[in-house]
Amino acid sequence: MQKQKPLVSVHLLTYNHAKFIAQSIESVVNQKTTFPFEIVIGDDHSTDGTSQIVDQYAAKYPELIKVVRGKTNGGPQPNSIRILENSQGKYMAALEGDDYWIDPLKLQKQADFMEQNPDFAICFTNTRVEFFENNEEPYLLNASIEKDVFELKDLIAETEVWFMGTATLFYTMSSIFPVQPWFHKTKSGDIPMIMLAARHGKIKYLPDVTAAYRRHSAGASNTDHKDDAVFLENRIMMYTNLDRDTGYKFHDKFKRNLGGWYYLLLNSRQYRGLYFKKLRITTKYISLMYPNIPHLKLVLRDHIIPEWIMEITRKIRRALGMIN
Repeated sequence: MQKQKPLVSVHLLTYNHAKFIAQSIESVVNQKTTFPFEIVIGDDHSTDGTSQIVDQYAAKYPELIKVVRGKTNGGPQPNSIRILENSQGKYMAALEGDDYWIDPLKLQKQADFMEQNPDFAICFTNTRVEFFENNEEPYLLNASIEKDVFELKDLIAETEVWFMGTATLFYTMSSIFPVQPWFHKTKSGDIPMIMLAARHGKIKYLPDVTAAYRRHSAGASNTDHKDDAVFLENRIMMYTNLDRDTGYKFHDKFKRNLGGWYYLLLNSRQYRGLYFKKLRITTKYISLMYPNIPHLKLVLRDHIIPEWIMEITRKIRRALGMIN
């Protein structure tokens, strides 16, 4: 008898999650659905025992779990692409190996909505945020969300927009795969994937709390450094490509967003004291933000007017008694 094709592919991304991965897998295995689903685990050559745990579950549930690995540790985006290439479902549900689902009907609820509403490309739910290494109280990520239907334009602002818990994301596979060639270079997986998918349909929020997101020091969100030029230049690359791949339909919004990243780049640790190298960044920042340029006085003072001119100006003003 031919095996029925899965309706949903669970995209389980993991690297060195030995403390968490069993609970993560169990939370998927225990889903109650009226349709077949598969679990595709991308283990990026973990070194802490995660691989052995993953293989044990794959041996226990051979009809349900597929494990994919590259030849070497390649990072989250190549790992993610590898999972997508090995997925058969009409829909994809995301999960990282240090998070887990707390509602056994999560997949059923999201699949039901998406099947009944083909004009939607993404569905997400509320998330419980937990703290693994301290005693802080858990809280709900979307406790104050103001609406339940979003579009691409809602995801672009001067500062980065993020309000969808990764562990609750549920996509139509056709909206996210095949991925854009630049995707494997990004340091963010969720943001570009959501934006690219939103080109093909609306986004639905369901208020059910279906997943737990763990905050801990090794988590991916703690590797984002707003004073690191490498991280910032990667964000600039990502949003530049997103602007192009959305047909420049939201170019004015993307310009403000990119301007914000260039401003942070001016103040990154790698560019401190490098006056001439910062001139190019300063020019780009001003051109993107013109005519409404935030921080203009600070930019002129700190990045355009050389320090030696500022020092001469201070000496003249002091000699004239204008300052002490």
